[in-house]
Amino acid sequence: MKTVINNTSKIEQETIIVGVPEHLNQLESIRIAGNDIKDLLSPLKEHHIFSINVGAISSTFFKVDEKAHKLITVGLGNTKTLGYNDYLKIFGNLFQTLNSKRITKASLLFNTFKSQKVETELIAEILGKQSKQSIYHFDGYKTNKSAPYQLTIEIHTEEDHIVEFIERGEAIATAVNLARDYSNIPPNILTPAYYAELIQNQFNDTSVSVDIKDNKTLQKEGFGLIHAVGKGSKNGPRVITLTYNGGKPGENPIALVGKGITYDSGGYSIKSKTGMQTMKFDMCGSANVIGIIEAARQLALPLNIVGIIATAENMVNDEAMKPDDVYTALSGESVEVLNTDAEGRLVLGDAVFYANQFQPSIILDFATLTGAAVAALGEDKAAVFNQNADTTLKSILQQAQMMDEKVFELPITDTEQALIRKSEVADLVNHTNGQGKALFAATFINHFAGNTPHLHFDIAGPATTNKSSYKGPVGPTGYLISTIVQWLRVL
Repeated sequence: MKTVINNTSKIEQETIIVGVPEHLNQLESIRIAGNDIKDLLSPLKEHHIFSINVGAISSTFFKVDEKAHKLITVGLGNTKTLGYNDYLKIFGNLFQTLNSKRITKASLLFNTFKSQKVETELIAEILGKQSKQSIYHFDGYKTNKSAPYQLTIEIHTEEDHIVEFIERGEAIATAVNLARDYSNIPPNILTPAYYAELIQNQFNDTSVSVDIKDNKTLQKEGFGLIHAVGKGSKNGPRVITLTYNGGKPGENPIALVGKGITYDSGGYSIKSKTGMQTMKFDMCGSANVIGIIEAARQLALPLNIVGIIATAENMVNDEAMKPDDVYTALSGESVEVLNTDAEGRLVLGDAVFYANQFQPSIILDFATLTGAAVAALGEDKAAVFNQNADTTLKSILQQAQMMDEKVFELPITDTEQALIRKSEVADLVNHTNGQGKALFAATFINHFAGNTPHLHFDIAGPATTNKSSYKGPVGPTGYLISTIVQWLRVL
């Protein structure tokens, strides 16, 4: 979106966009070519030409100084009670309408969108965010591609500084859409090696450095669990380390760890034919890490961050791991594999232990890990598990509520601590046949964090959606990128 600030009352564009509250007297006195906007809108409201419901889009034609304009109204409801979520819907619906109608130039009367509870700068940021996030579209492998949508929006306001906040919103949305792009790539193309190449290219000539460990290096350095998962495929695993140093030299980094299983067949504990569908999305956790670091880079956040991506294919061949196998983790501990479809916790075990070597202040990991988390919370909510990170979790939950991303804490208990050690032949075991499988998996991963504060986010449900909304289309969502970026911004 190209943004132009117009400090005058002169309307240059044929299309005018106006926010309409429940009561027009809630609007400021805004003049268009000498006319008060309320005087222009009142007769239209009286005849129910537009809706004032939050996010409702209406359109009609009206004249200003004998010149015909297309008027697009966006319902605001009661502006005294508007919140962040409402503005996501308001601007999401607006930009989706502009996109669907292929309107490429418009004038937006920014002051008509103001409210009492939400700061002007935050409204501008949400506008910028939804200008990209809500109209995300992936057609990379279609032969009949639609032309890229380019919008020039003339924003009428005397507050020139809001451009900076619009750009911040666009940067966050760009990061979310980047994660969506990676997640949408078909698994025959997005092998671990190609994934590593894409990440390297993404951060070339930026403030983010990239280190890639190939399969031979992983074996040599003792990443036994990642190697065990990846050796069933001809496309060997990779560990990709992203380093962003925006903070003080020597300051302990925040570690972000992502599960990057580019395809999960289940291995010898093979999935059903319907269970395998959508398993290209088993790398969404790692896409989150990329998106968060991309946003941190674009926003120039004053923090040090290290991102660890453990990427592999979980496939079946004569080299693949089998139930009853025992492998040695990077930590030096032995792990009995009872279920090869419980591979995510294996790669994350090595990745979290590796992240600890960077002496982070906290480790956050993201994974589409268990169906049990979905069974417990539903498809639209993420589970979080906490070890020694109470203050951080409280802050993140506050940001998640603001960002309209639902996250709920589930426990790690002594029961799970005992179960992960319930093996007759090894130090640890990767699976339980009992209940509480999400708790078991989280506890297994957390074990490798040692005493470092650790939060494990199971995003198996909301990492993708089968319903389009004002946030975007069906498919990968970049869930929790906005929340974690906002948390990083307020540290």
